[in-house]
Amino acid sequence: MKNKIYLITEYYHENQNTTGYLLGKLYGFLNQQSDIDLVLIAKKDDNCPKHKNAHFITSPKLNKKSLLKRLLYEIIISLKFFWEILRNVKKGGIVFTGTTPIFLLMVIFLTKKIIGYKWVLLVHDVFPENLIAANVLKKNSFLYKTLKYFFDKIYASADQVIVIGHDMKELVYGKTNLNNIHVVQNWIDYDDVEVQSKLNNKILKELSWNNSKSIVFQFFGNIGRVQGVDIICKAIQKMHYRHLAKFIFIGDGAYASILENQINELNLDNVIYWGPLDQKEKSTGLNACDVALVTLTEGMLGLGVPSKSYFTMAANKPILAIMDVDAEVSCMVKEHNIGWAVSPNNVDALAEKLDEISSSFNQLVLNSPRDVLIKNYAEPIAMQKILNIIRKLDGYES
Repeated sequence: MKNKIYLITEYYHENQNTTGYLLGKLYGFLNQQSDIDLVLIAKKDDNCPKHKNAHFITSPKLNKKSLLKRLLYEIIISLKFFWEILRNVKKGGIVFTGTTPIFLLMVIFLTKKIIGYKWVLLVHDVFPENLIAANVLKKNSFLYKTLKYFFDKIYASADQVIVIGHDMKELVYGKTNLNNIHVVQNWIDYDDVEVQSKLNNKILKELSWNNSKSIVFQFFGNIGRVQGVDIICKAIQKMHYRHLAKFIFIGDGAYASILENQINELNLDNVIYWGPLDQKEKSTGLNACDVALVTLTEGMLGLGVPSKSYFTMAANKPILAIMDVDAEVSCMVKEHNIGWAVSPNNVDALAEKLDEISSSFNQLVLNSPRDVLIKNYAEPIAMQKILNIIRKLDGYES
């Protein structure tokens, strides 16, 4: 008899975003297992495949720039997931979810008690601690303390927990005090990312930067409240060898308009905001540089791991990690010698590192990021780890 697995997610396909890419890969892998009867419960998207073994819900359009509208969206979509779960999930099954939308965790906590199923939780975001880092809530506020009390109980109610970094494992363990937490770094199919030469990159060609001897630094991805990209602009102003470097910012998010204004104020020919890029053009975006900038603002230790790090590695680009020195990506970069790490909010240190890279890049000896990805973090490695976690659940029929 096949085992019933319910994959419940807001996003489920690479056309949507990085979460959709990751869970889409997981859907494809689990759907191929002969001992698994997989059911997908997801948000409807007309630009994505309509799988036969799926139940779709509709939702209003997400507005990331308005906190109030985002809150309303989160409530509506979570209520719809609640009813869909009650209608379709059966007792004794295994439910696999991520951490978005935020109130889905509450829905799972409640429906798990009502229906009686096992829960595997994939943690990409740690609530409500990430709201402190995003300056949405104050740590001493009554609302934060109340949310933390309830969300700690919710995280502790999962039968198995998967986190995407060792720093996150420590943080989540502090919430649950349980030994059911497993580290599985974000999985990337390296064949999905083409390796391009700087000379042939479409974006750099349009900028006439493709044959420049200047070192091109790039930020590519979500430009949100916790990325801390403003430090890059501040550091550029303090560089001594700024004329040896070029900077391109690609992406969109809640902080994008502010970043664009900061770049306009710099008024430098070698610093530009390119804007958002379609998911289908990710290889072009990832290859539009010599060095990728990956950031997390101060206070984000254990709260998130930028998935762009692994996509960057697939494009064989070294990483300058601007984040806590103990963060997952910082440790990975140092361990495998595929880049550099600088603490967040240390403008002088970042400016110094940018100068160092710009003036000596061609003399630096680094390992191949793509080779490191293939050996340690590729998709088959992560998929097998997840399958093993699912199969260890009590009641799973072999």
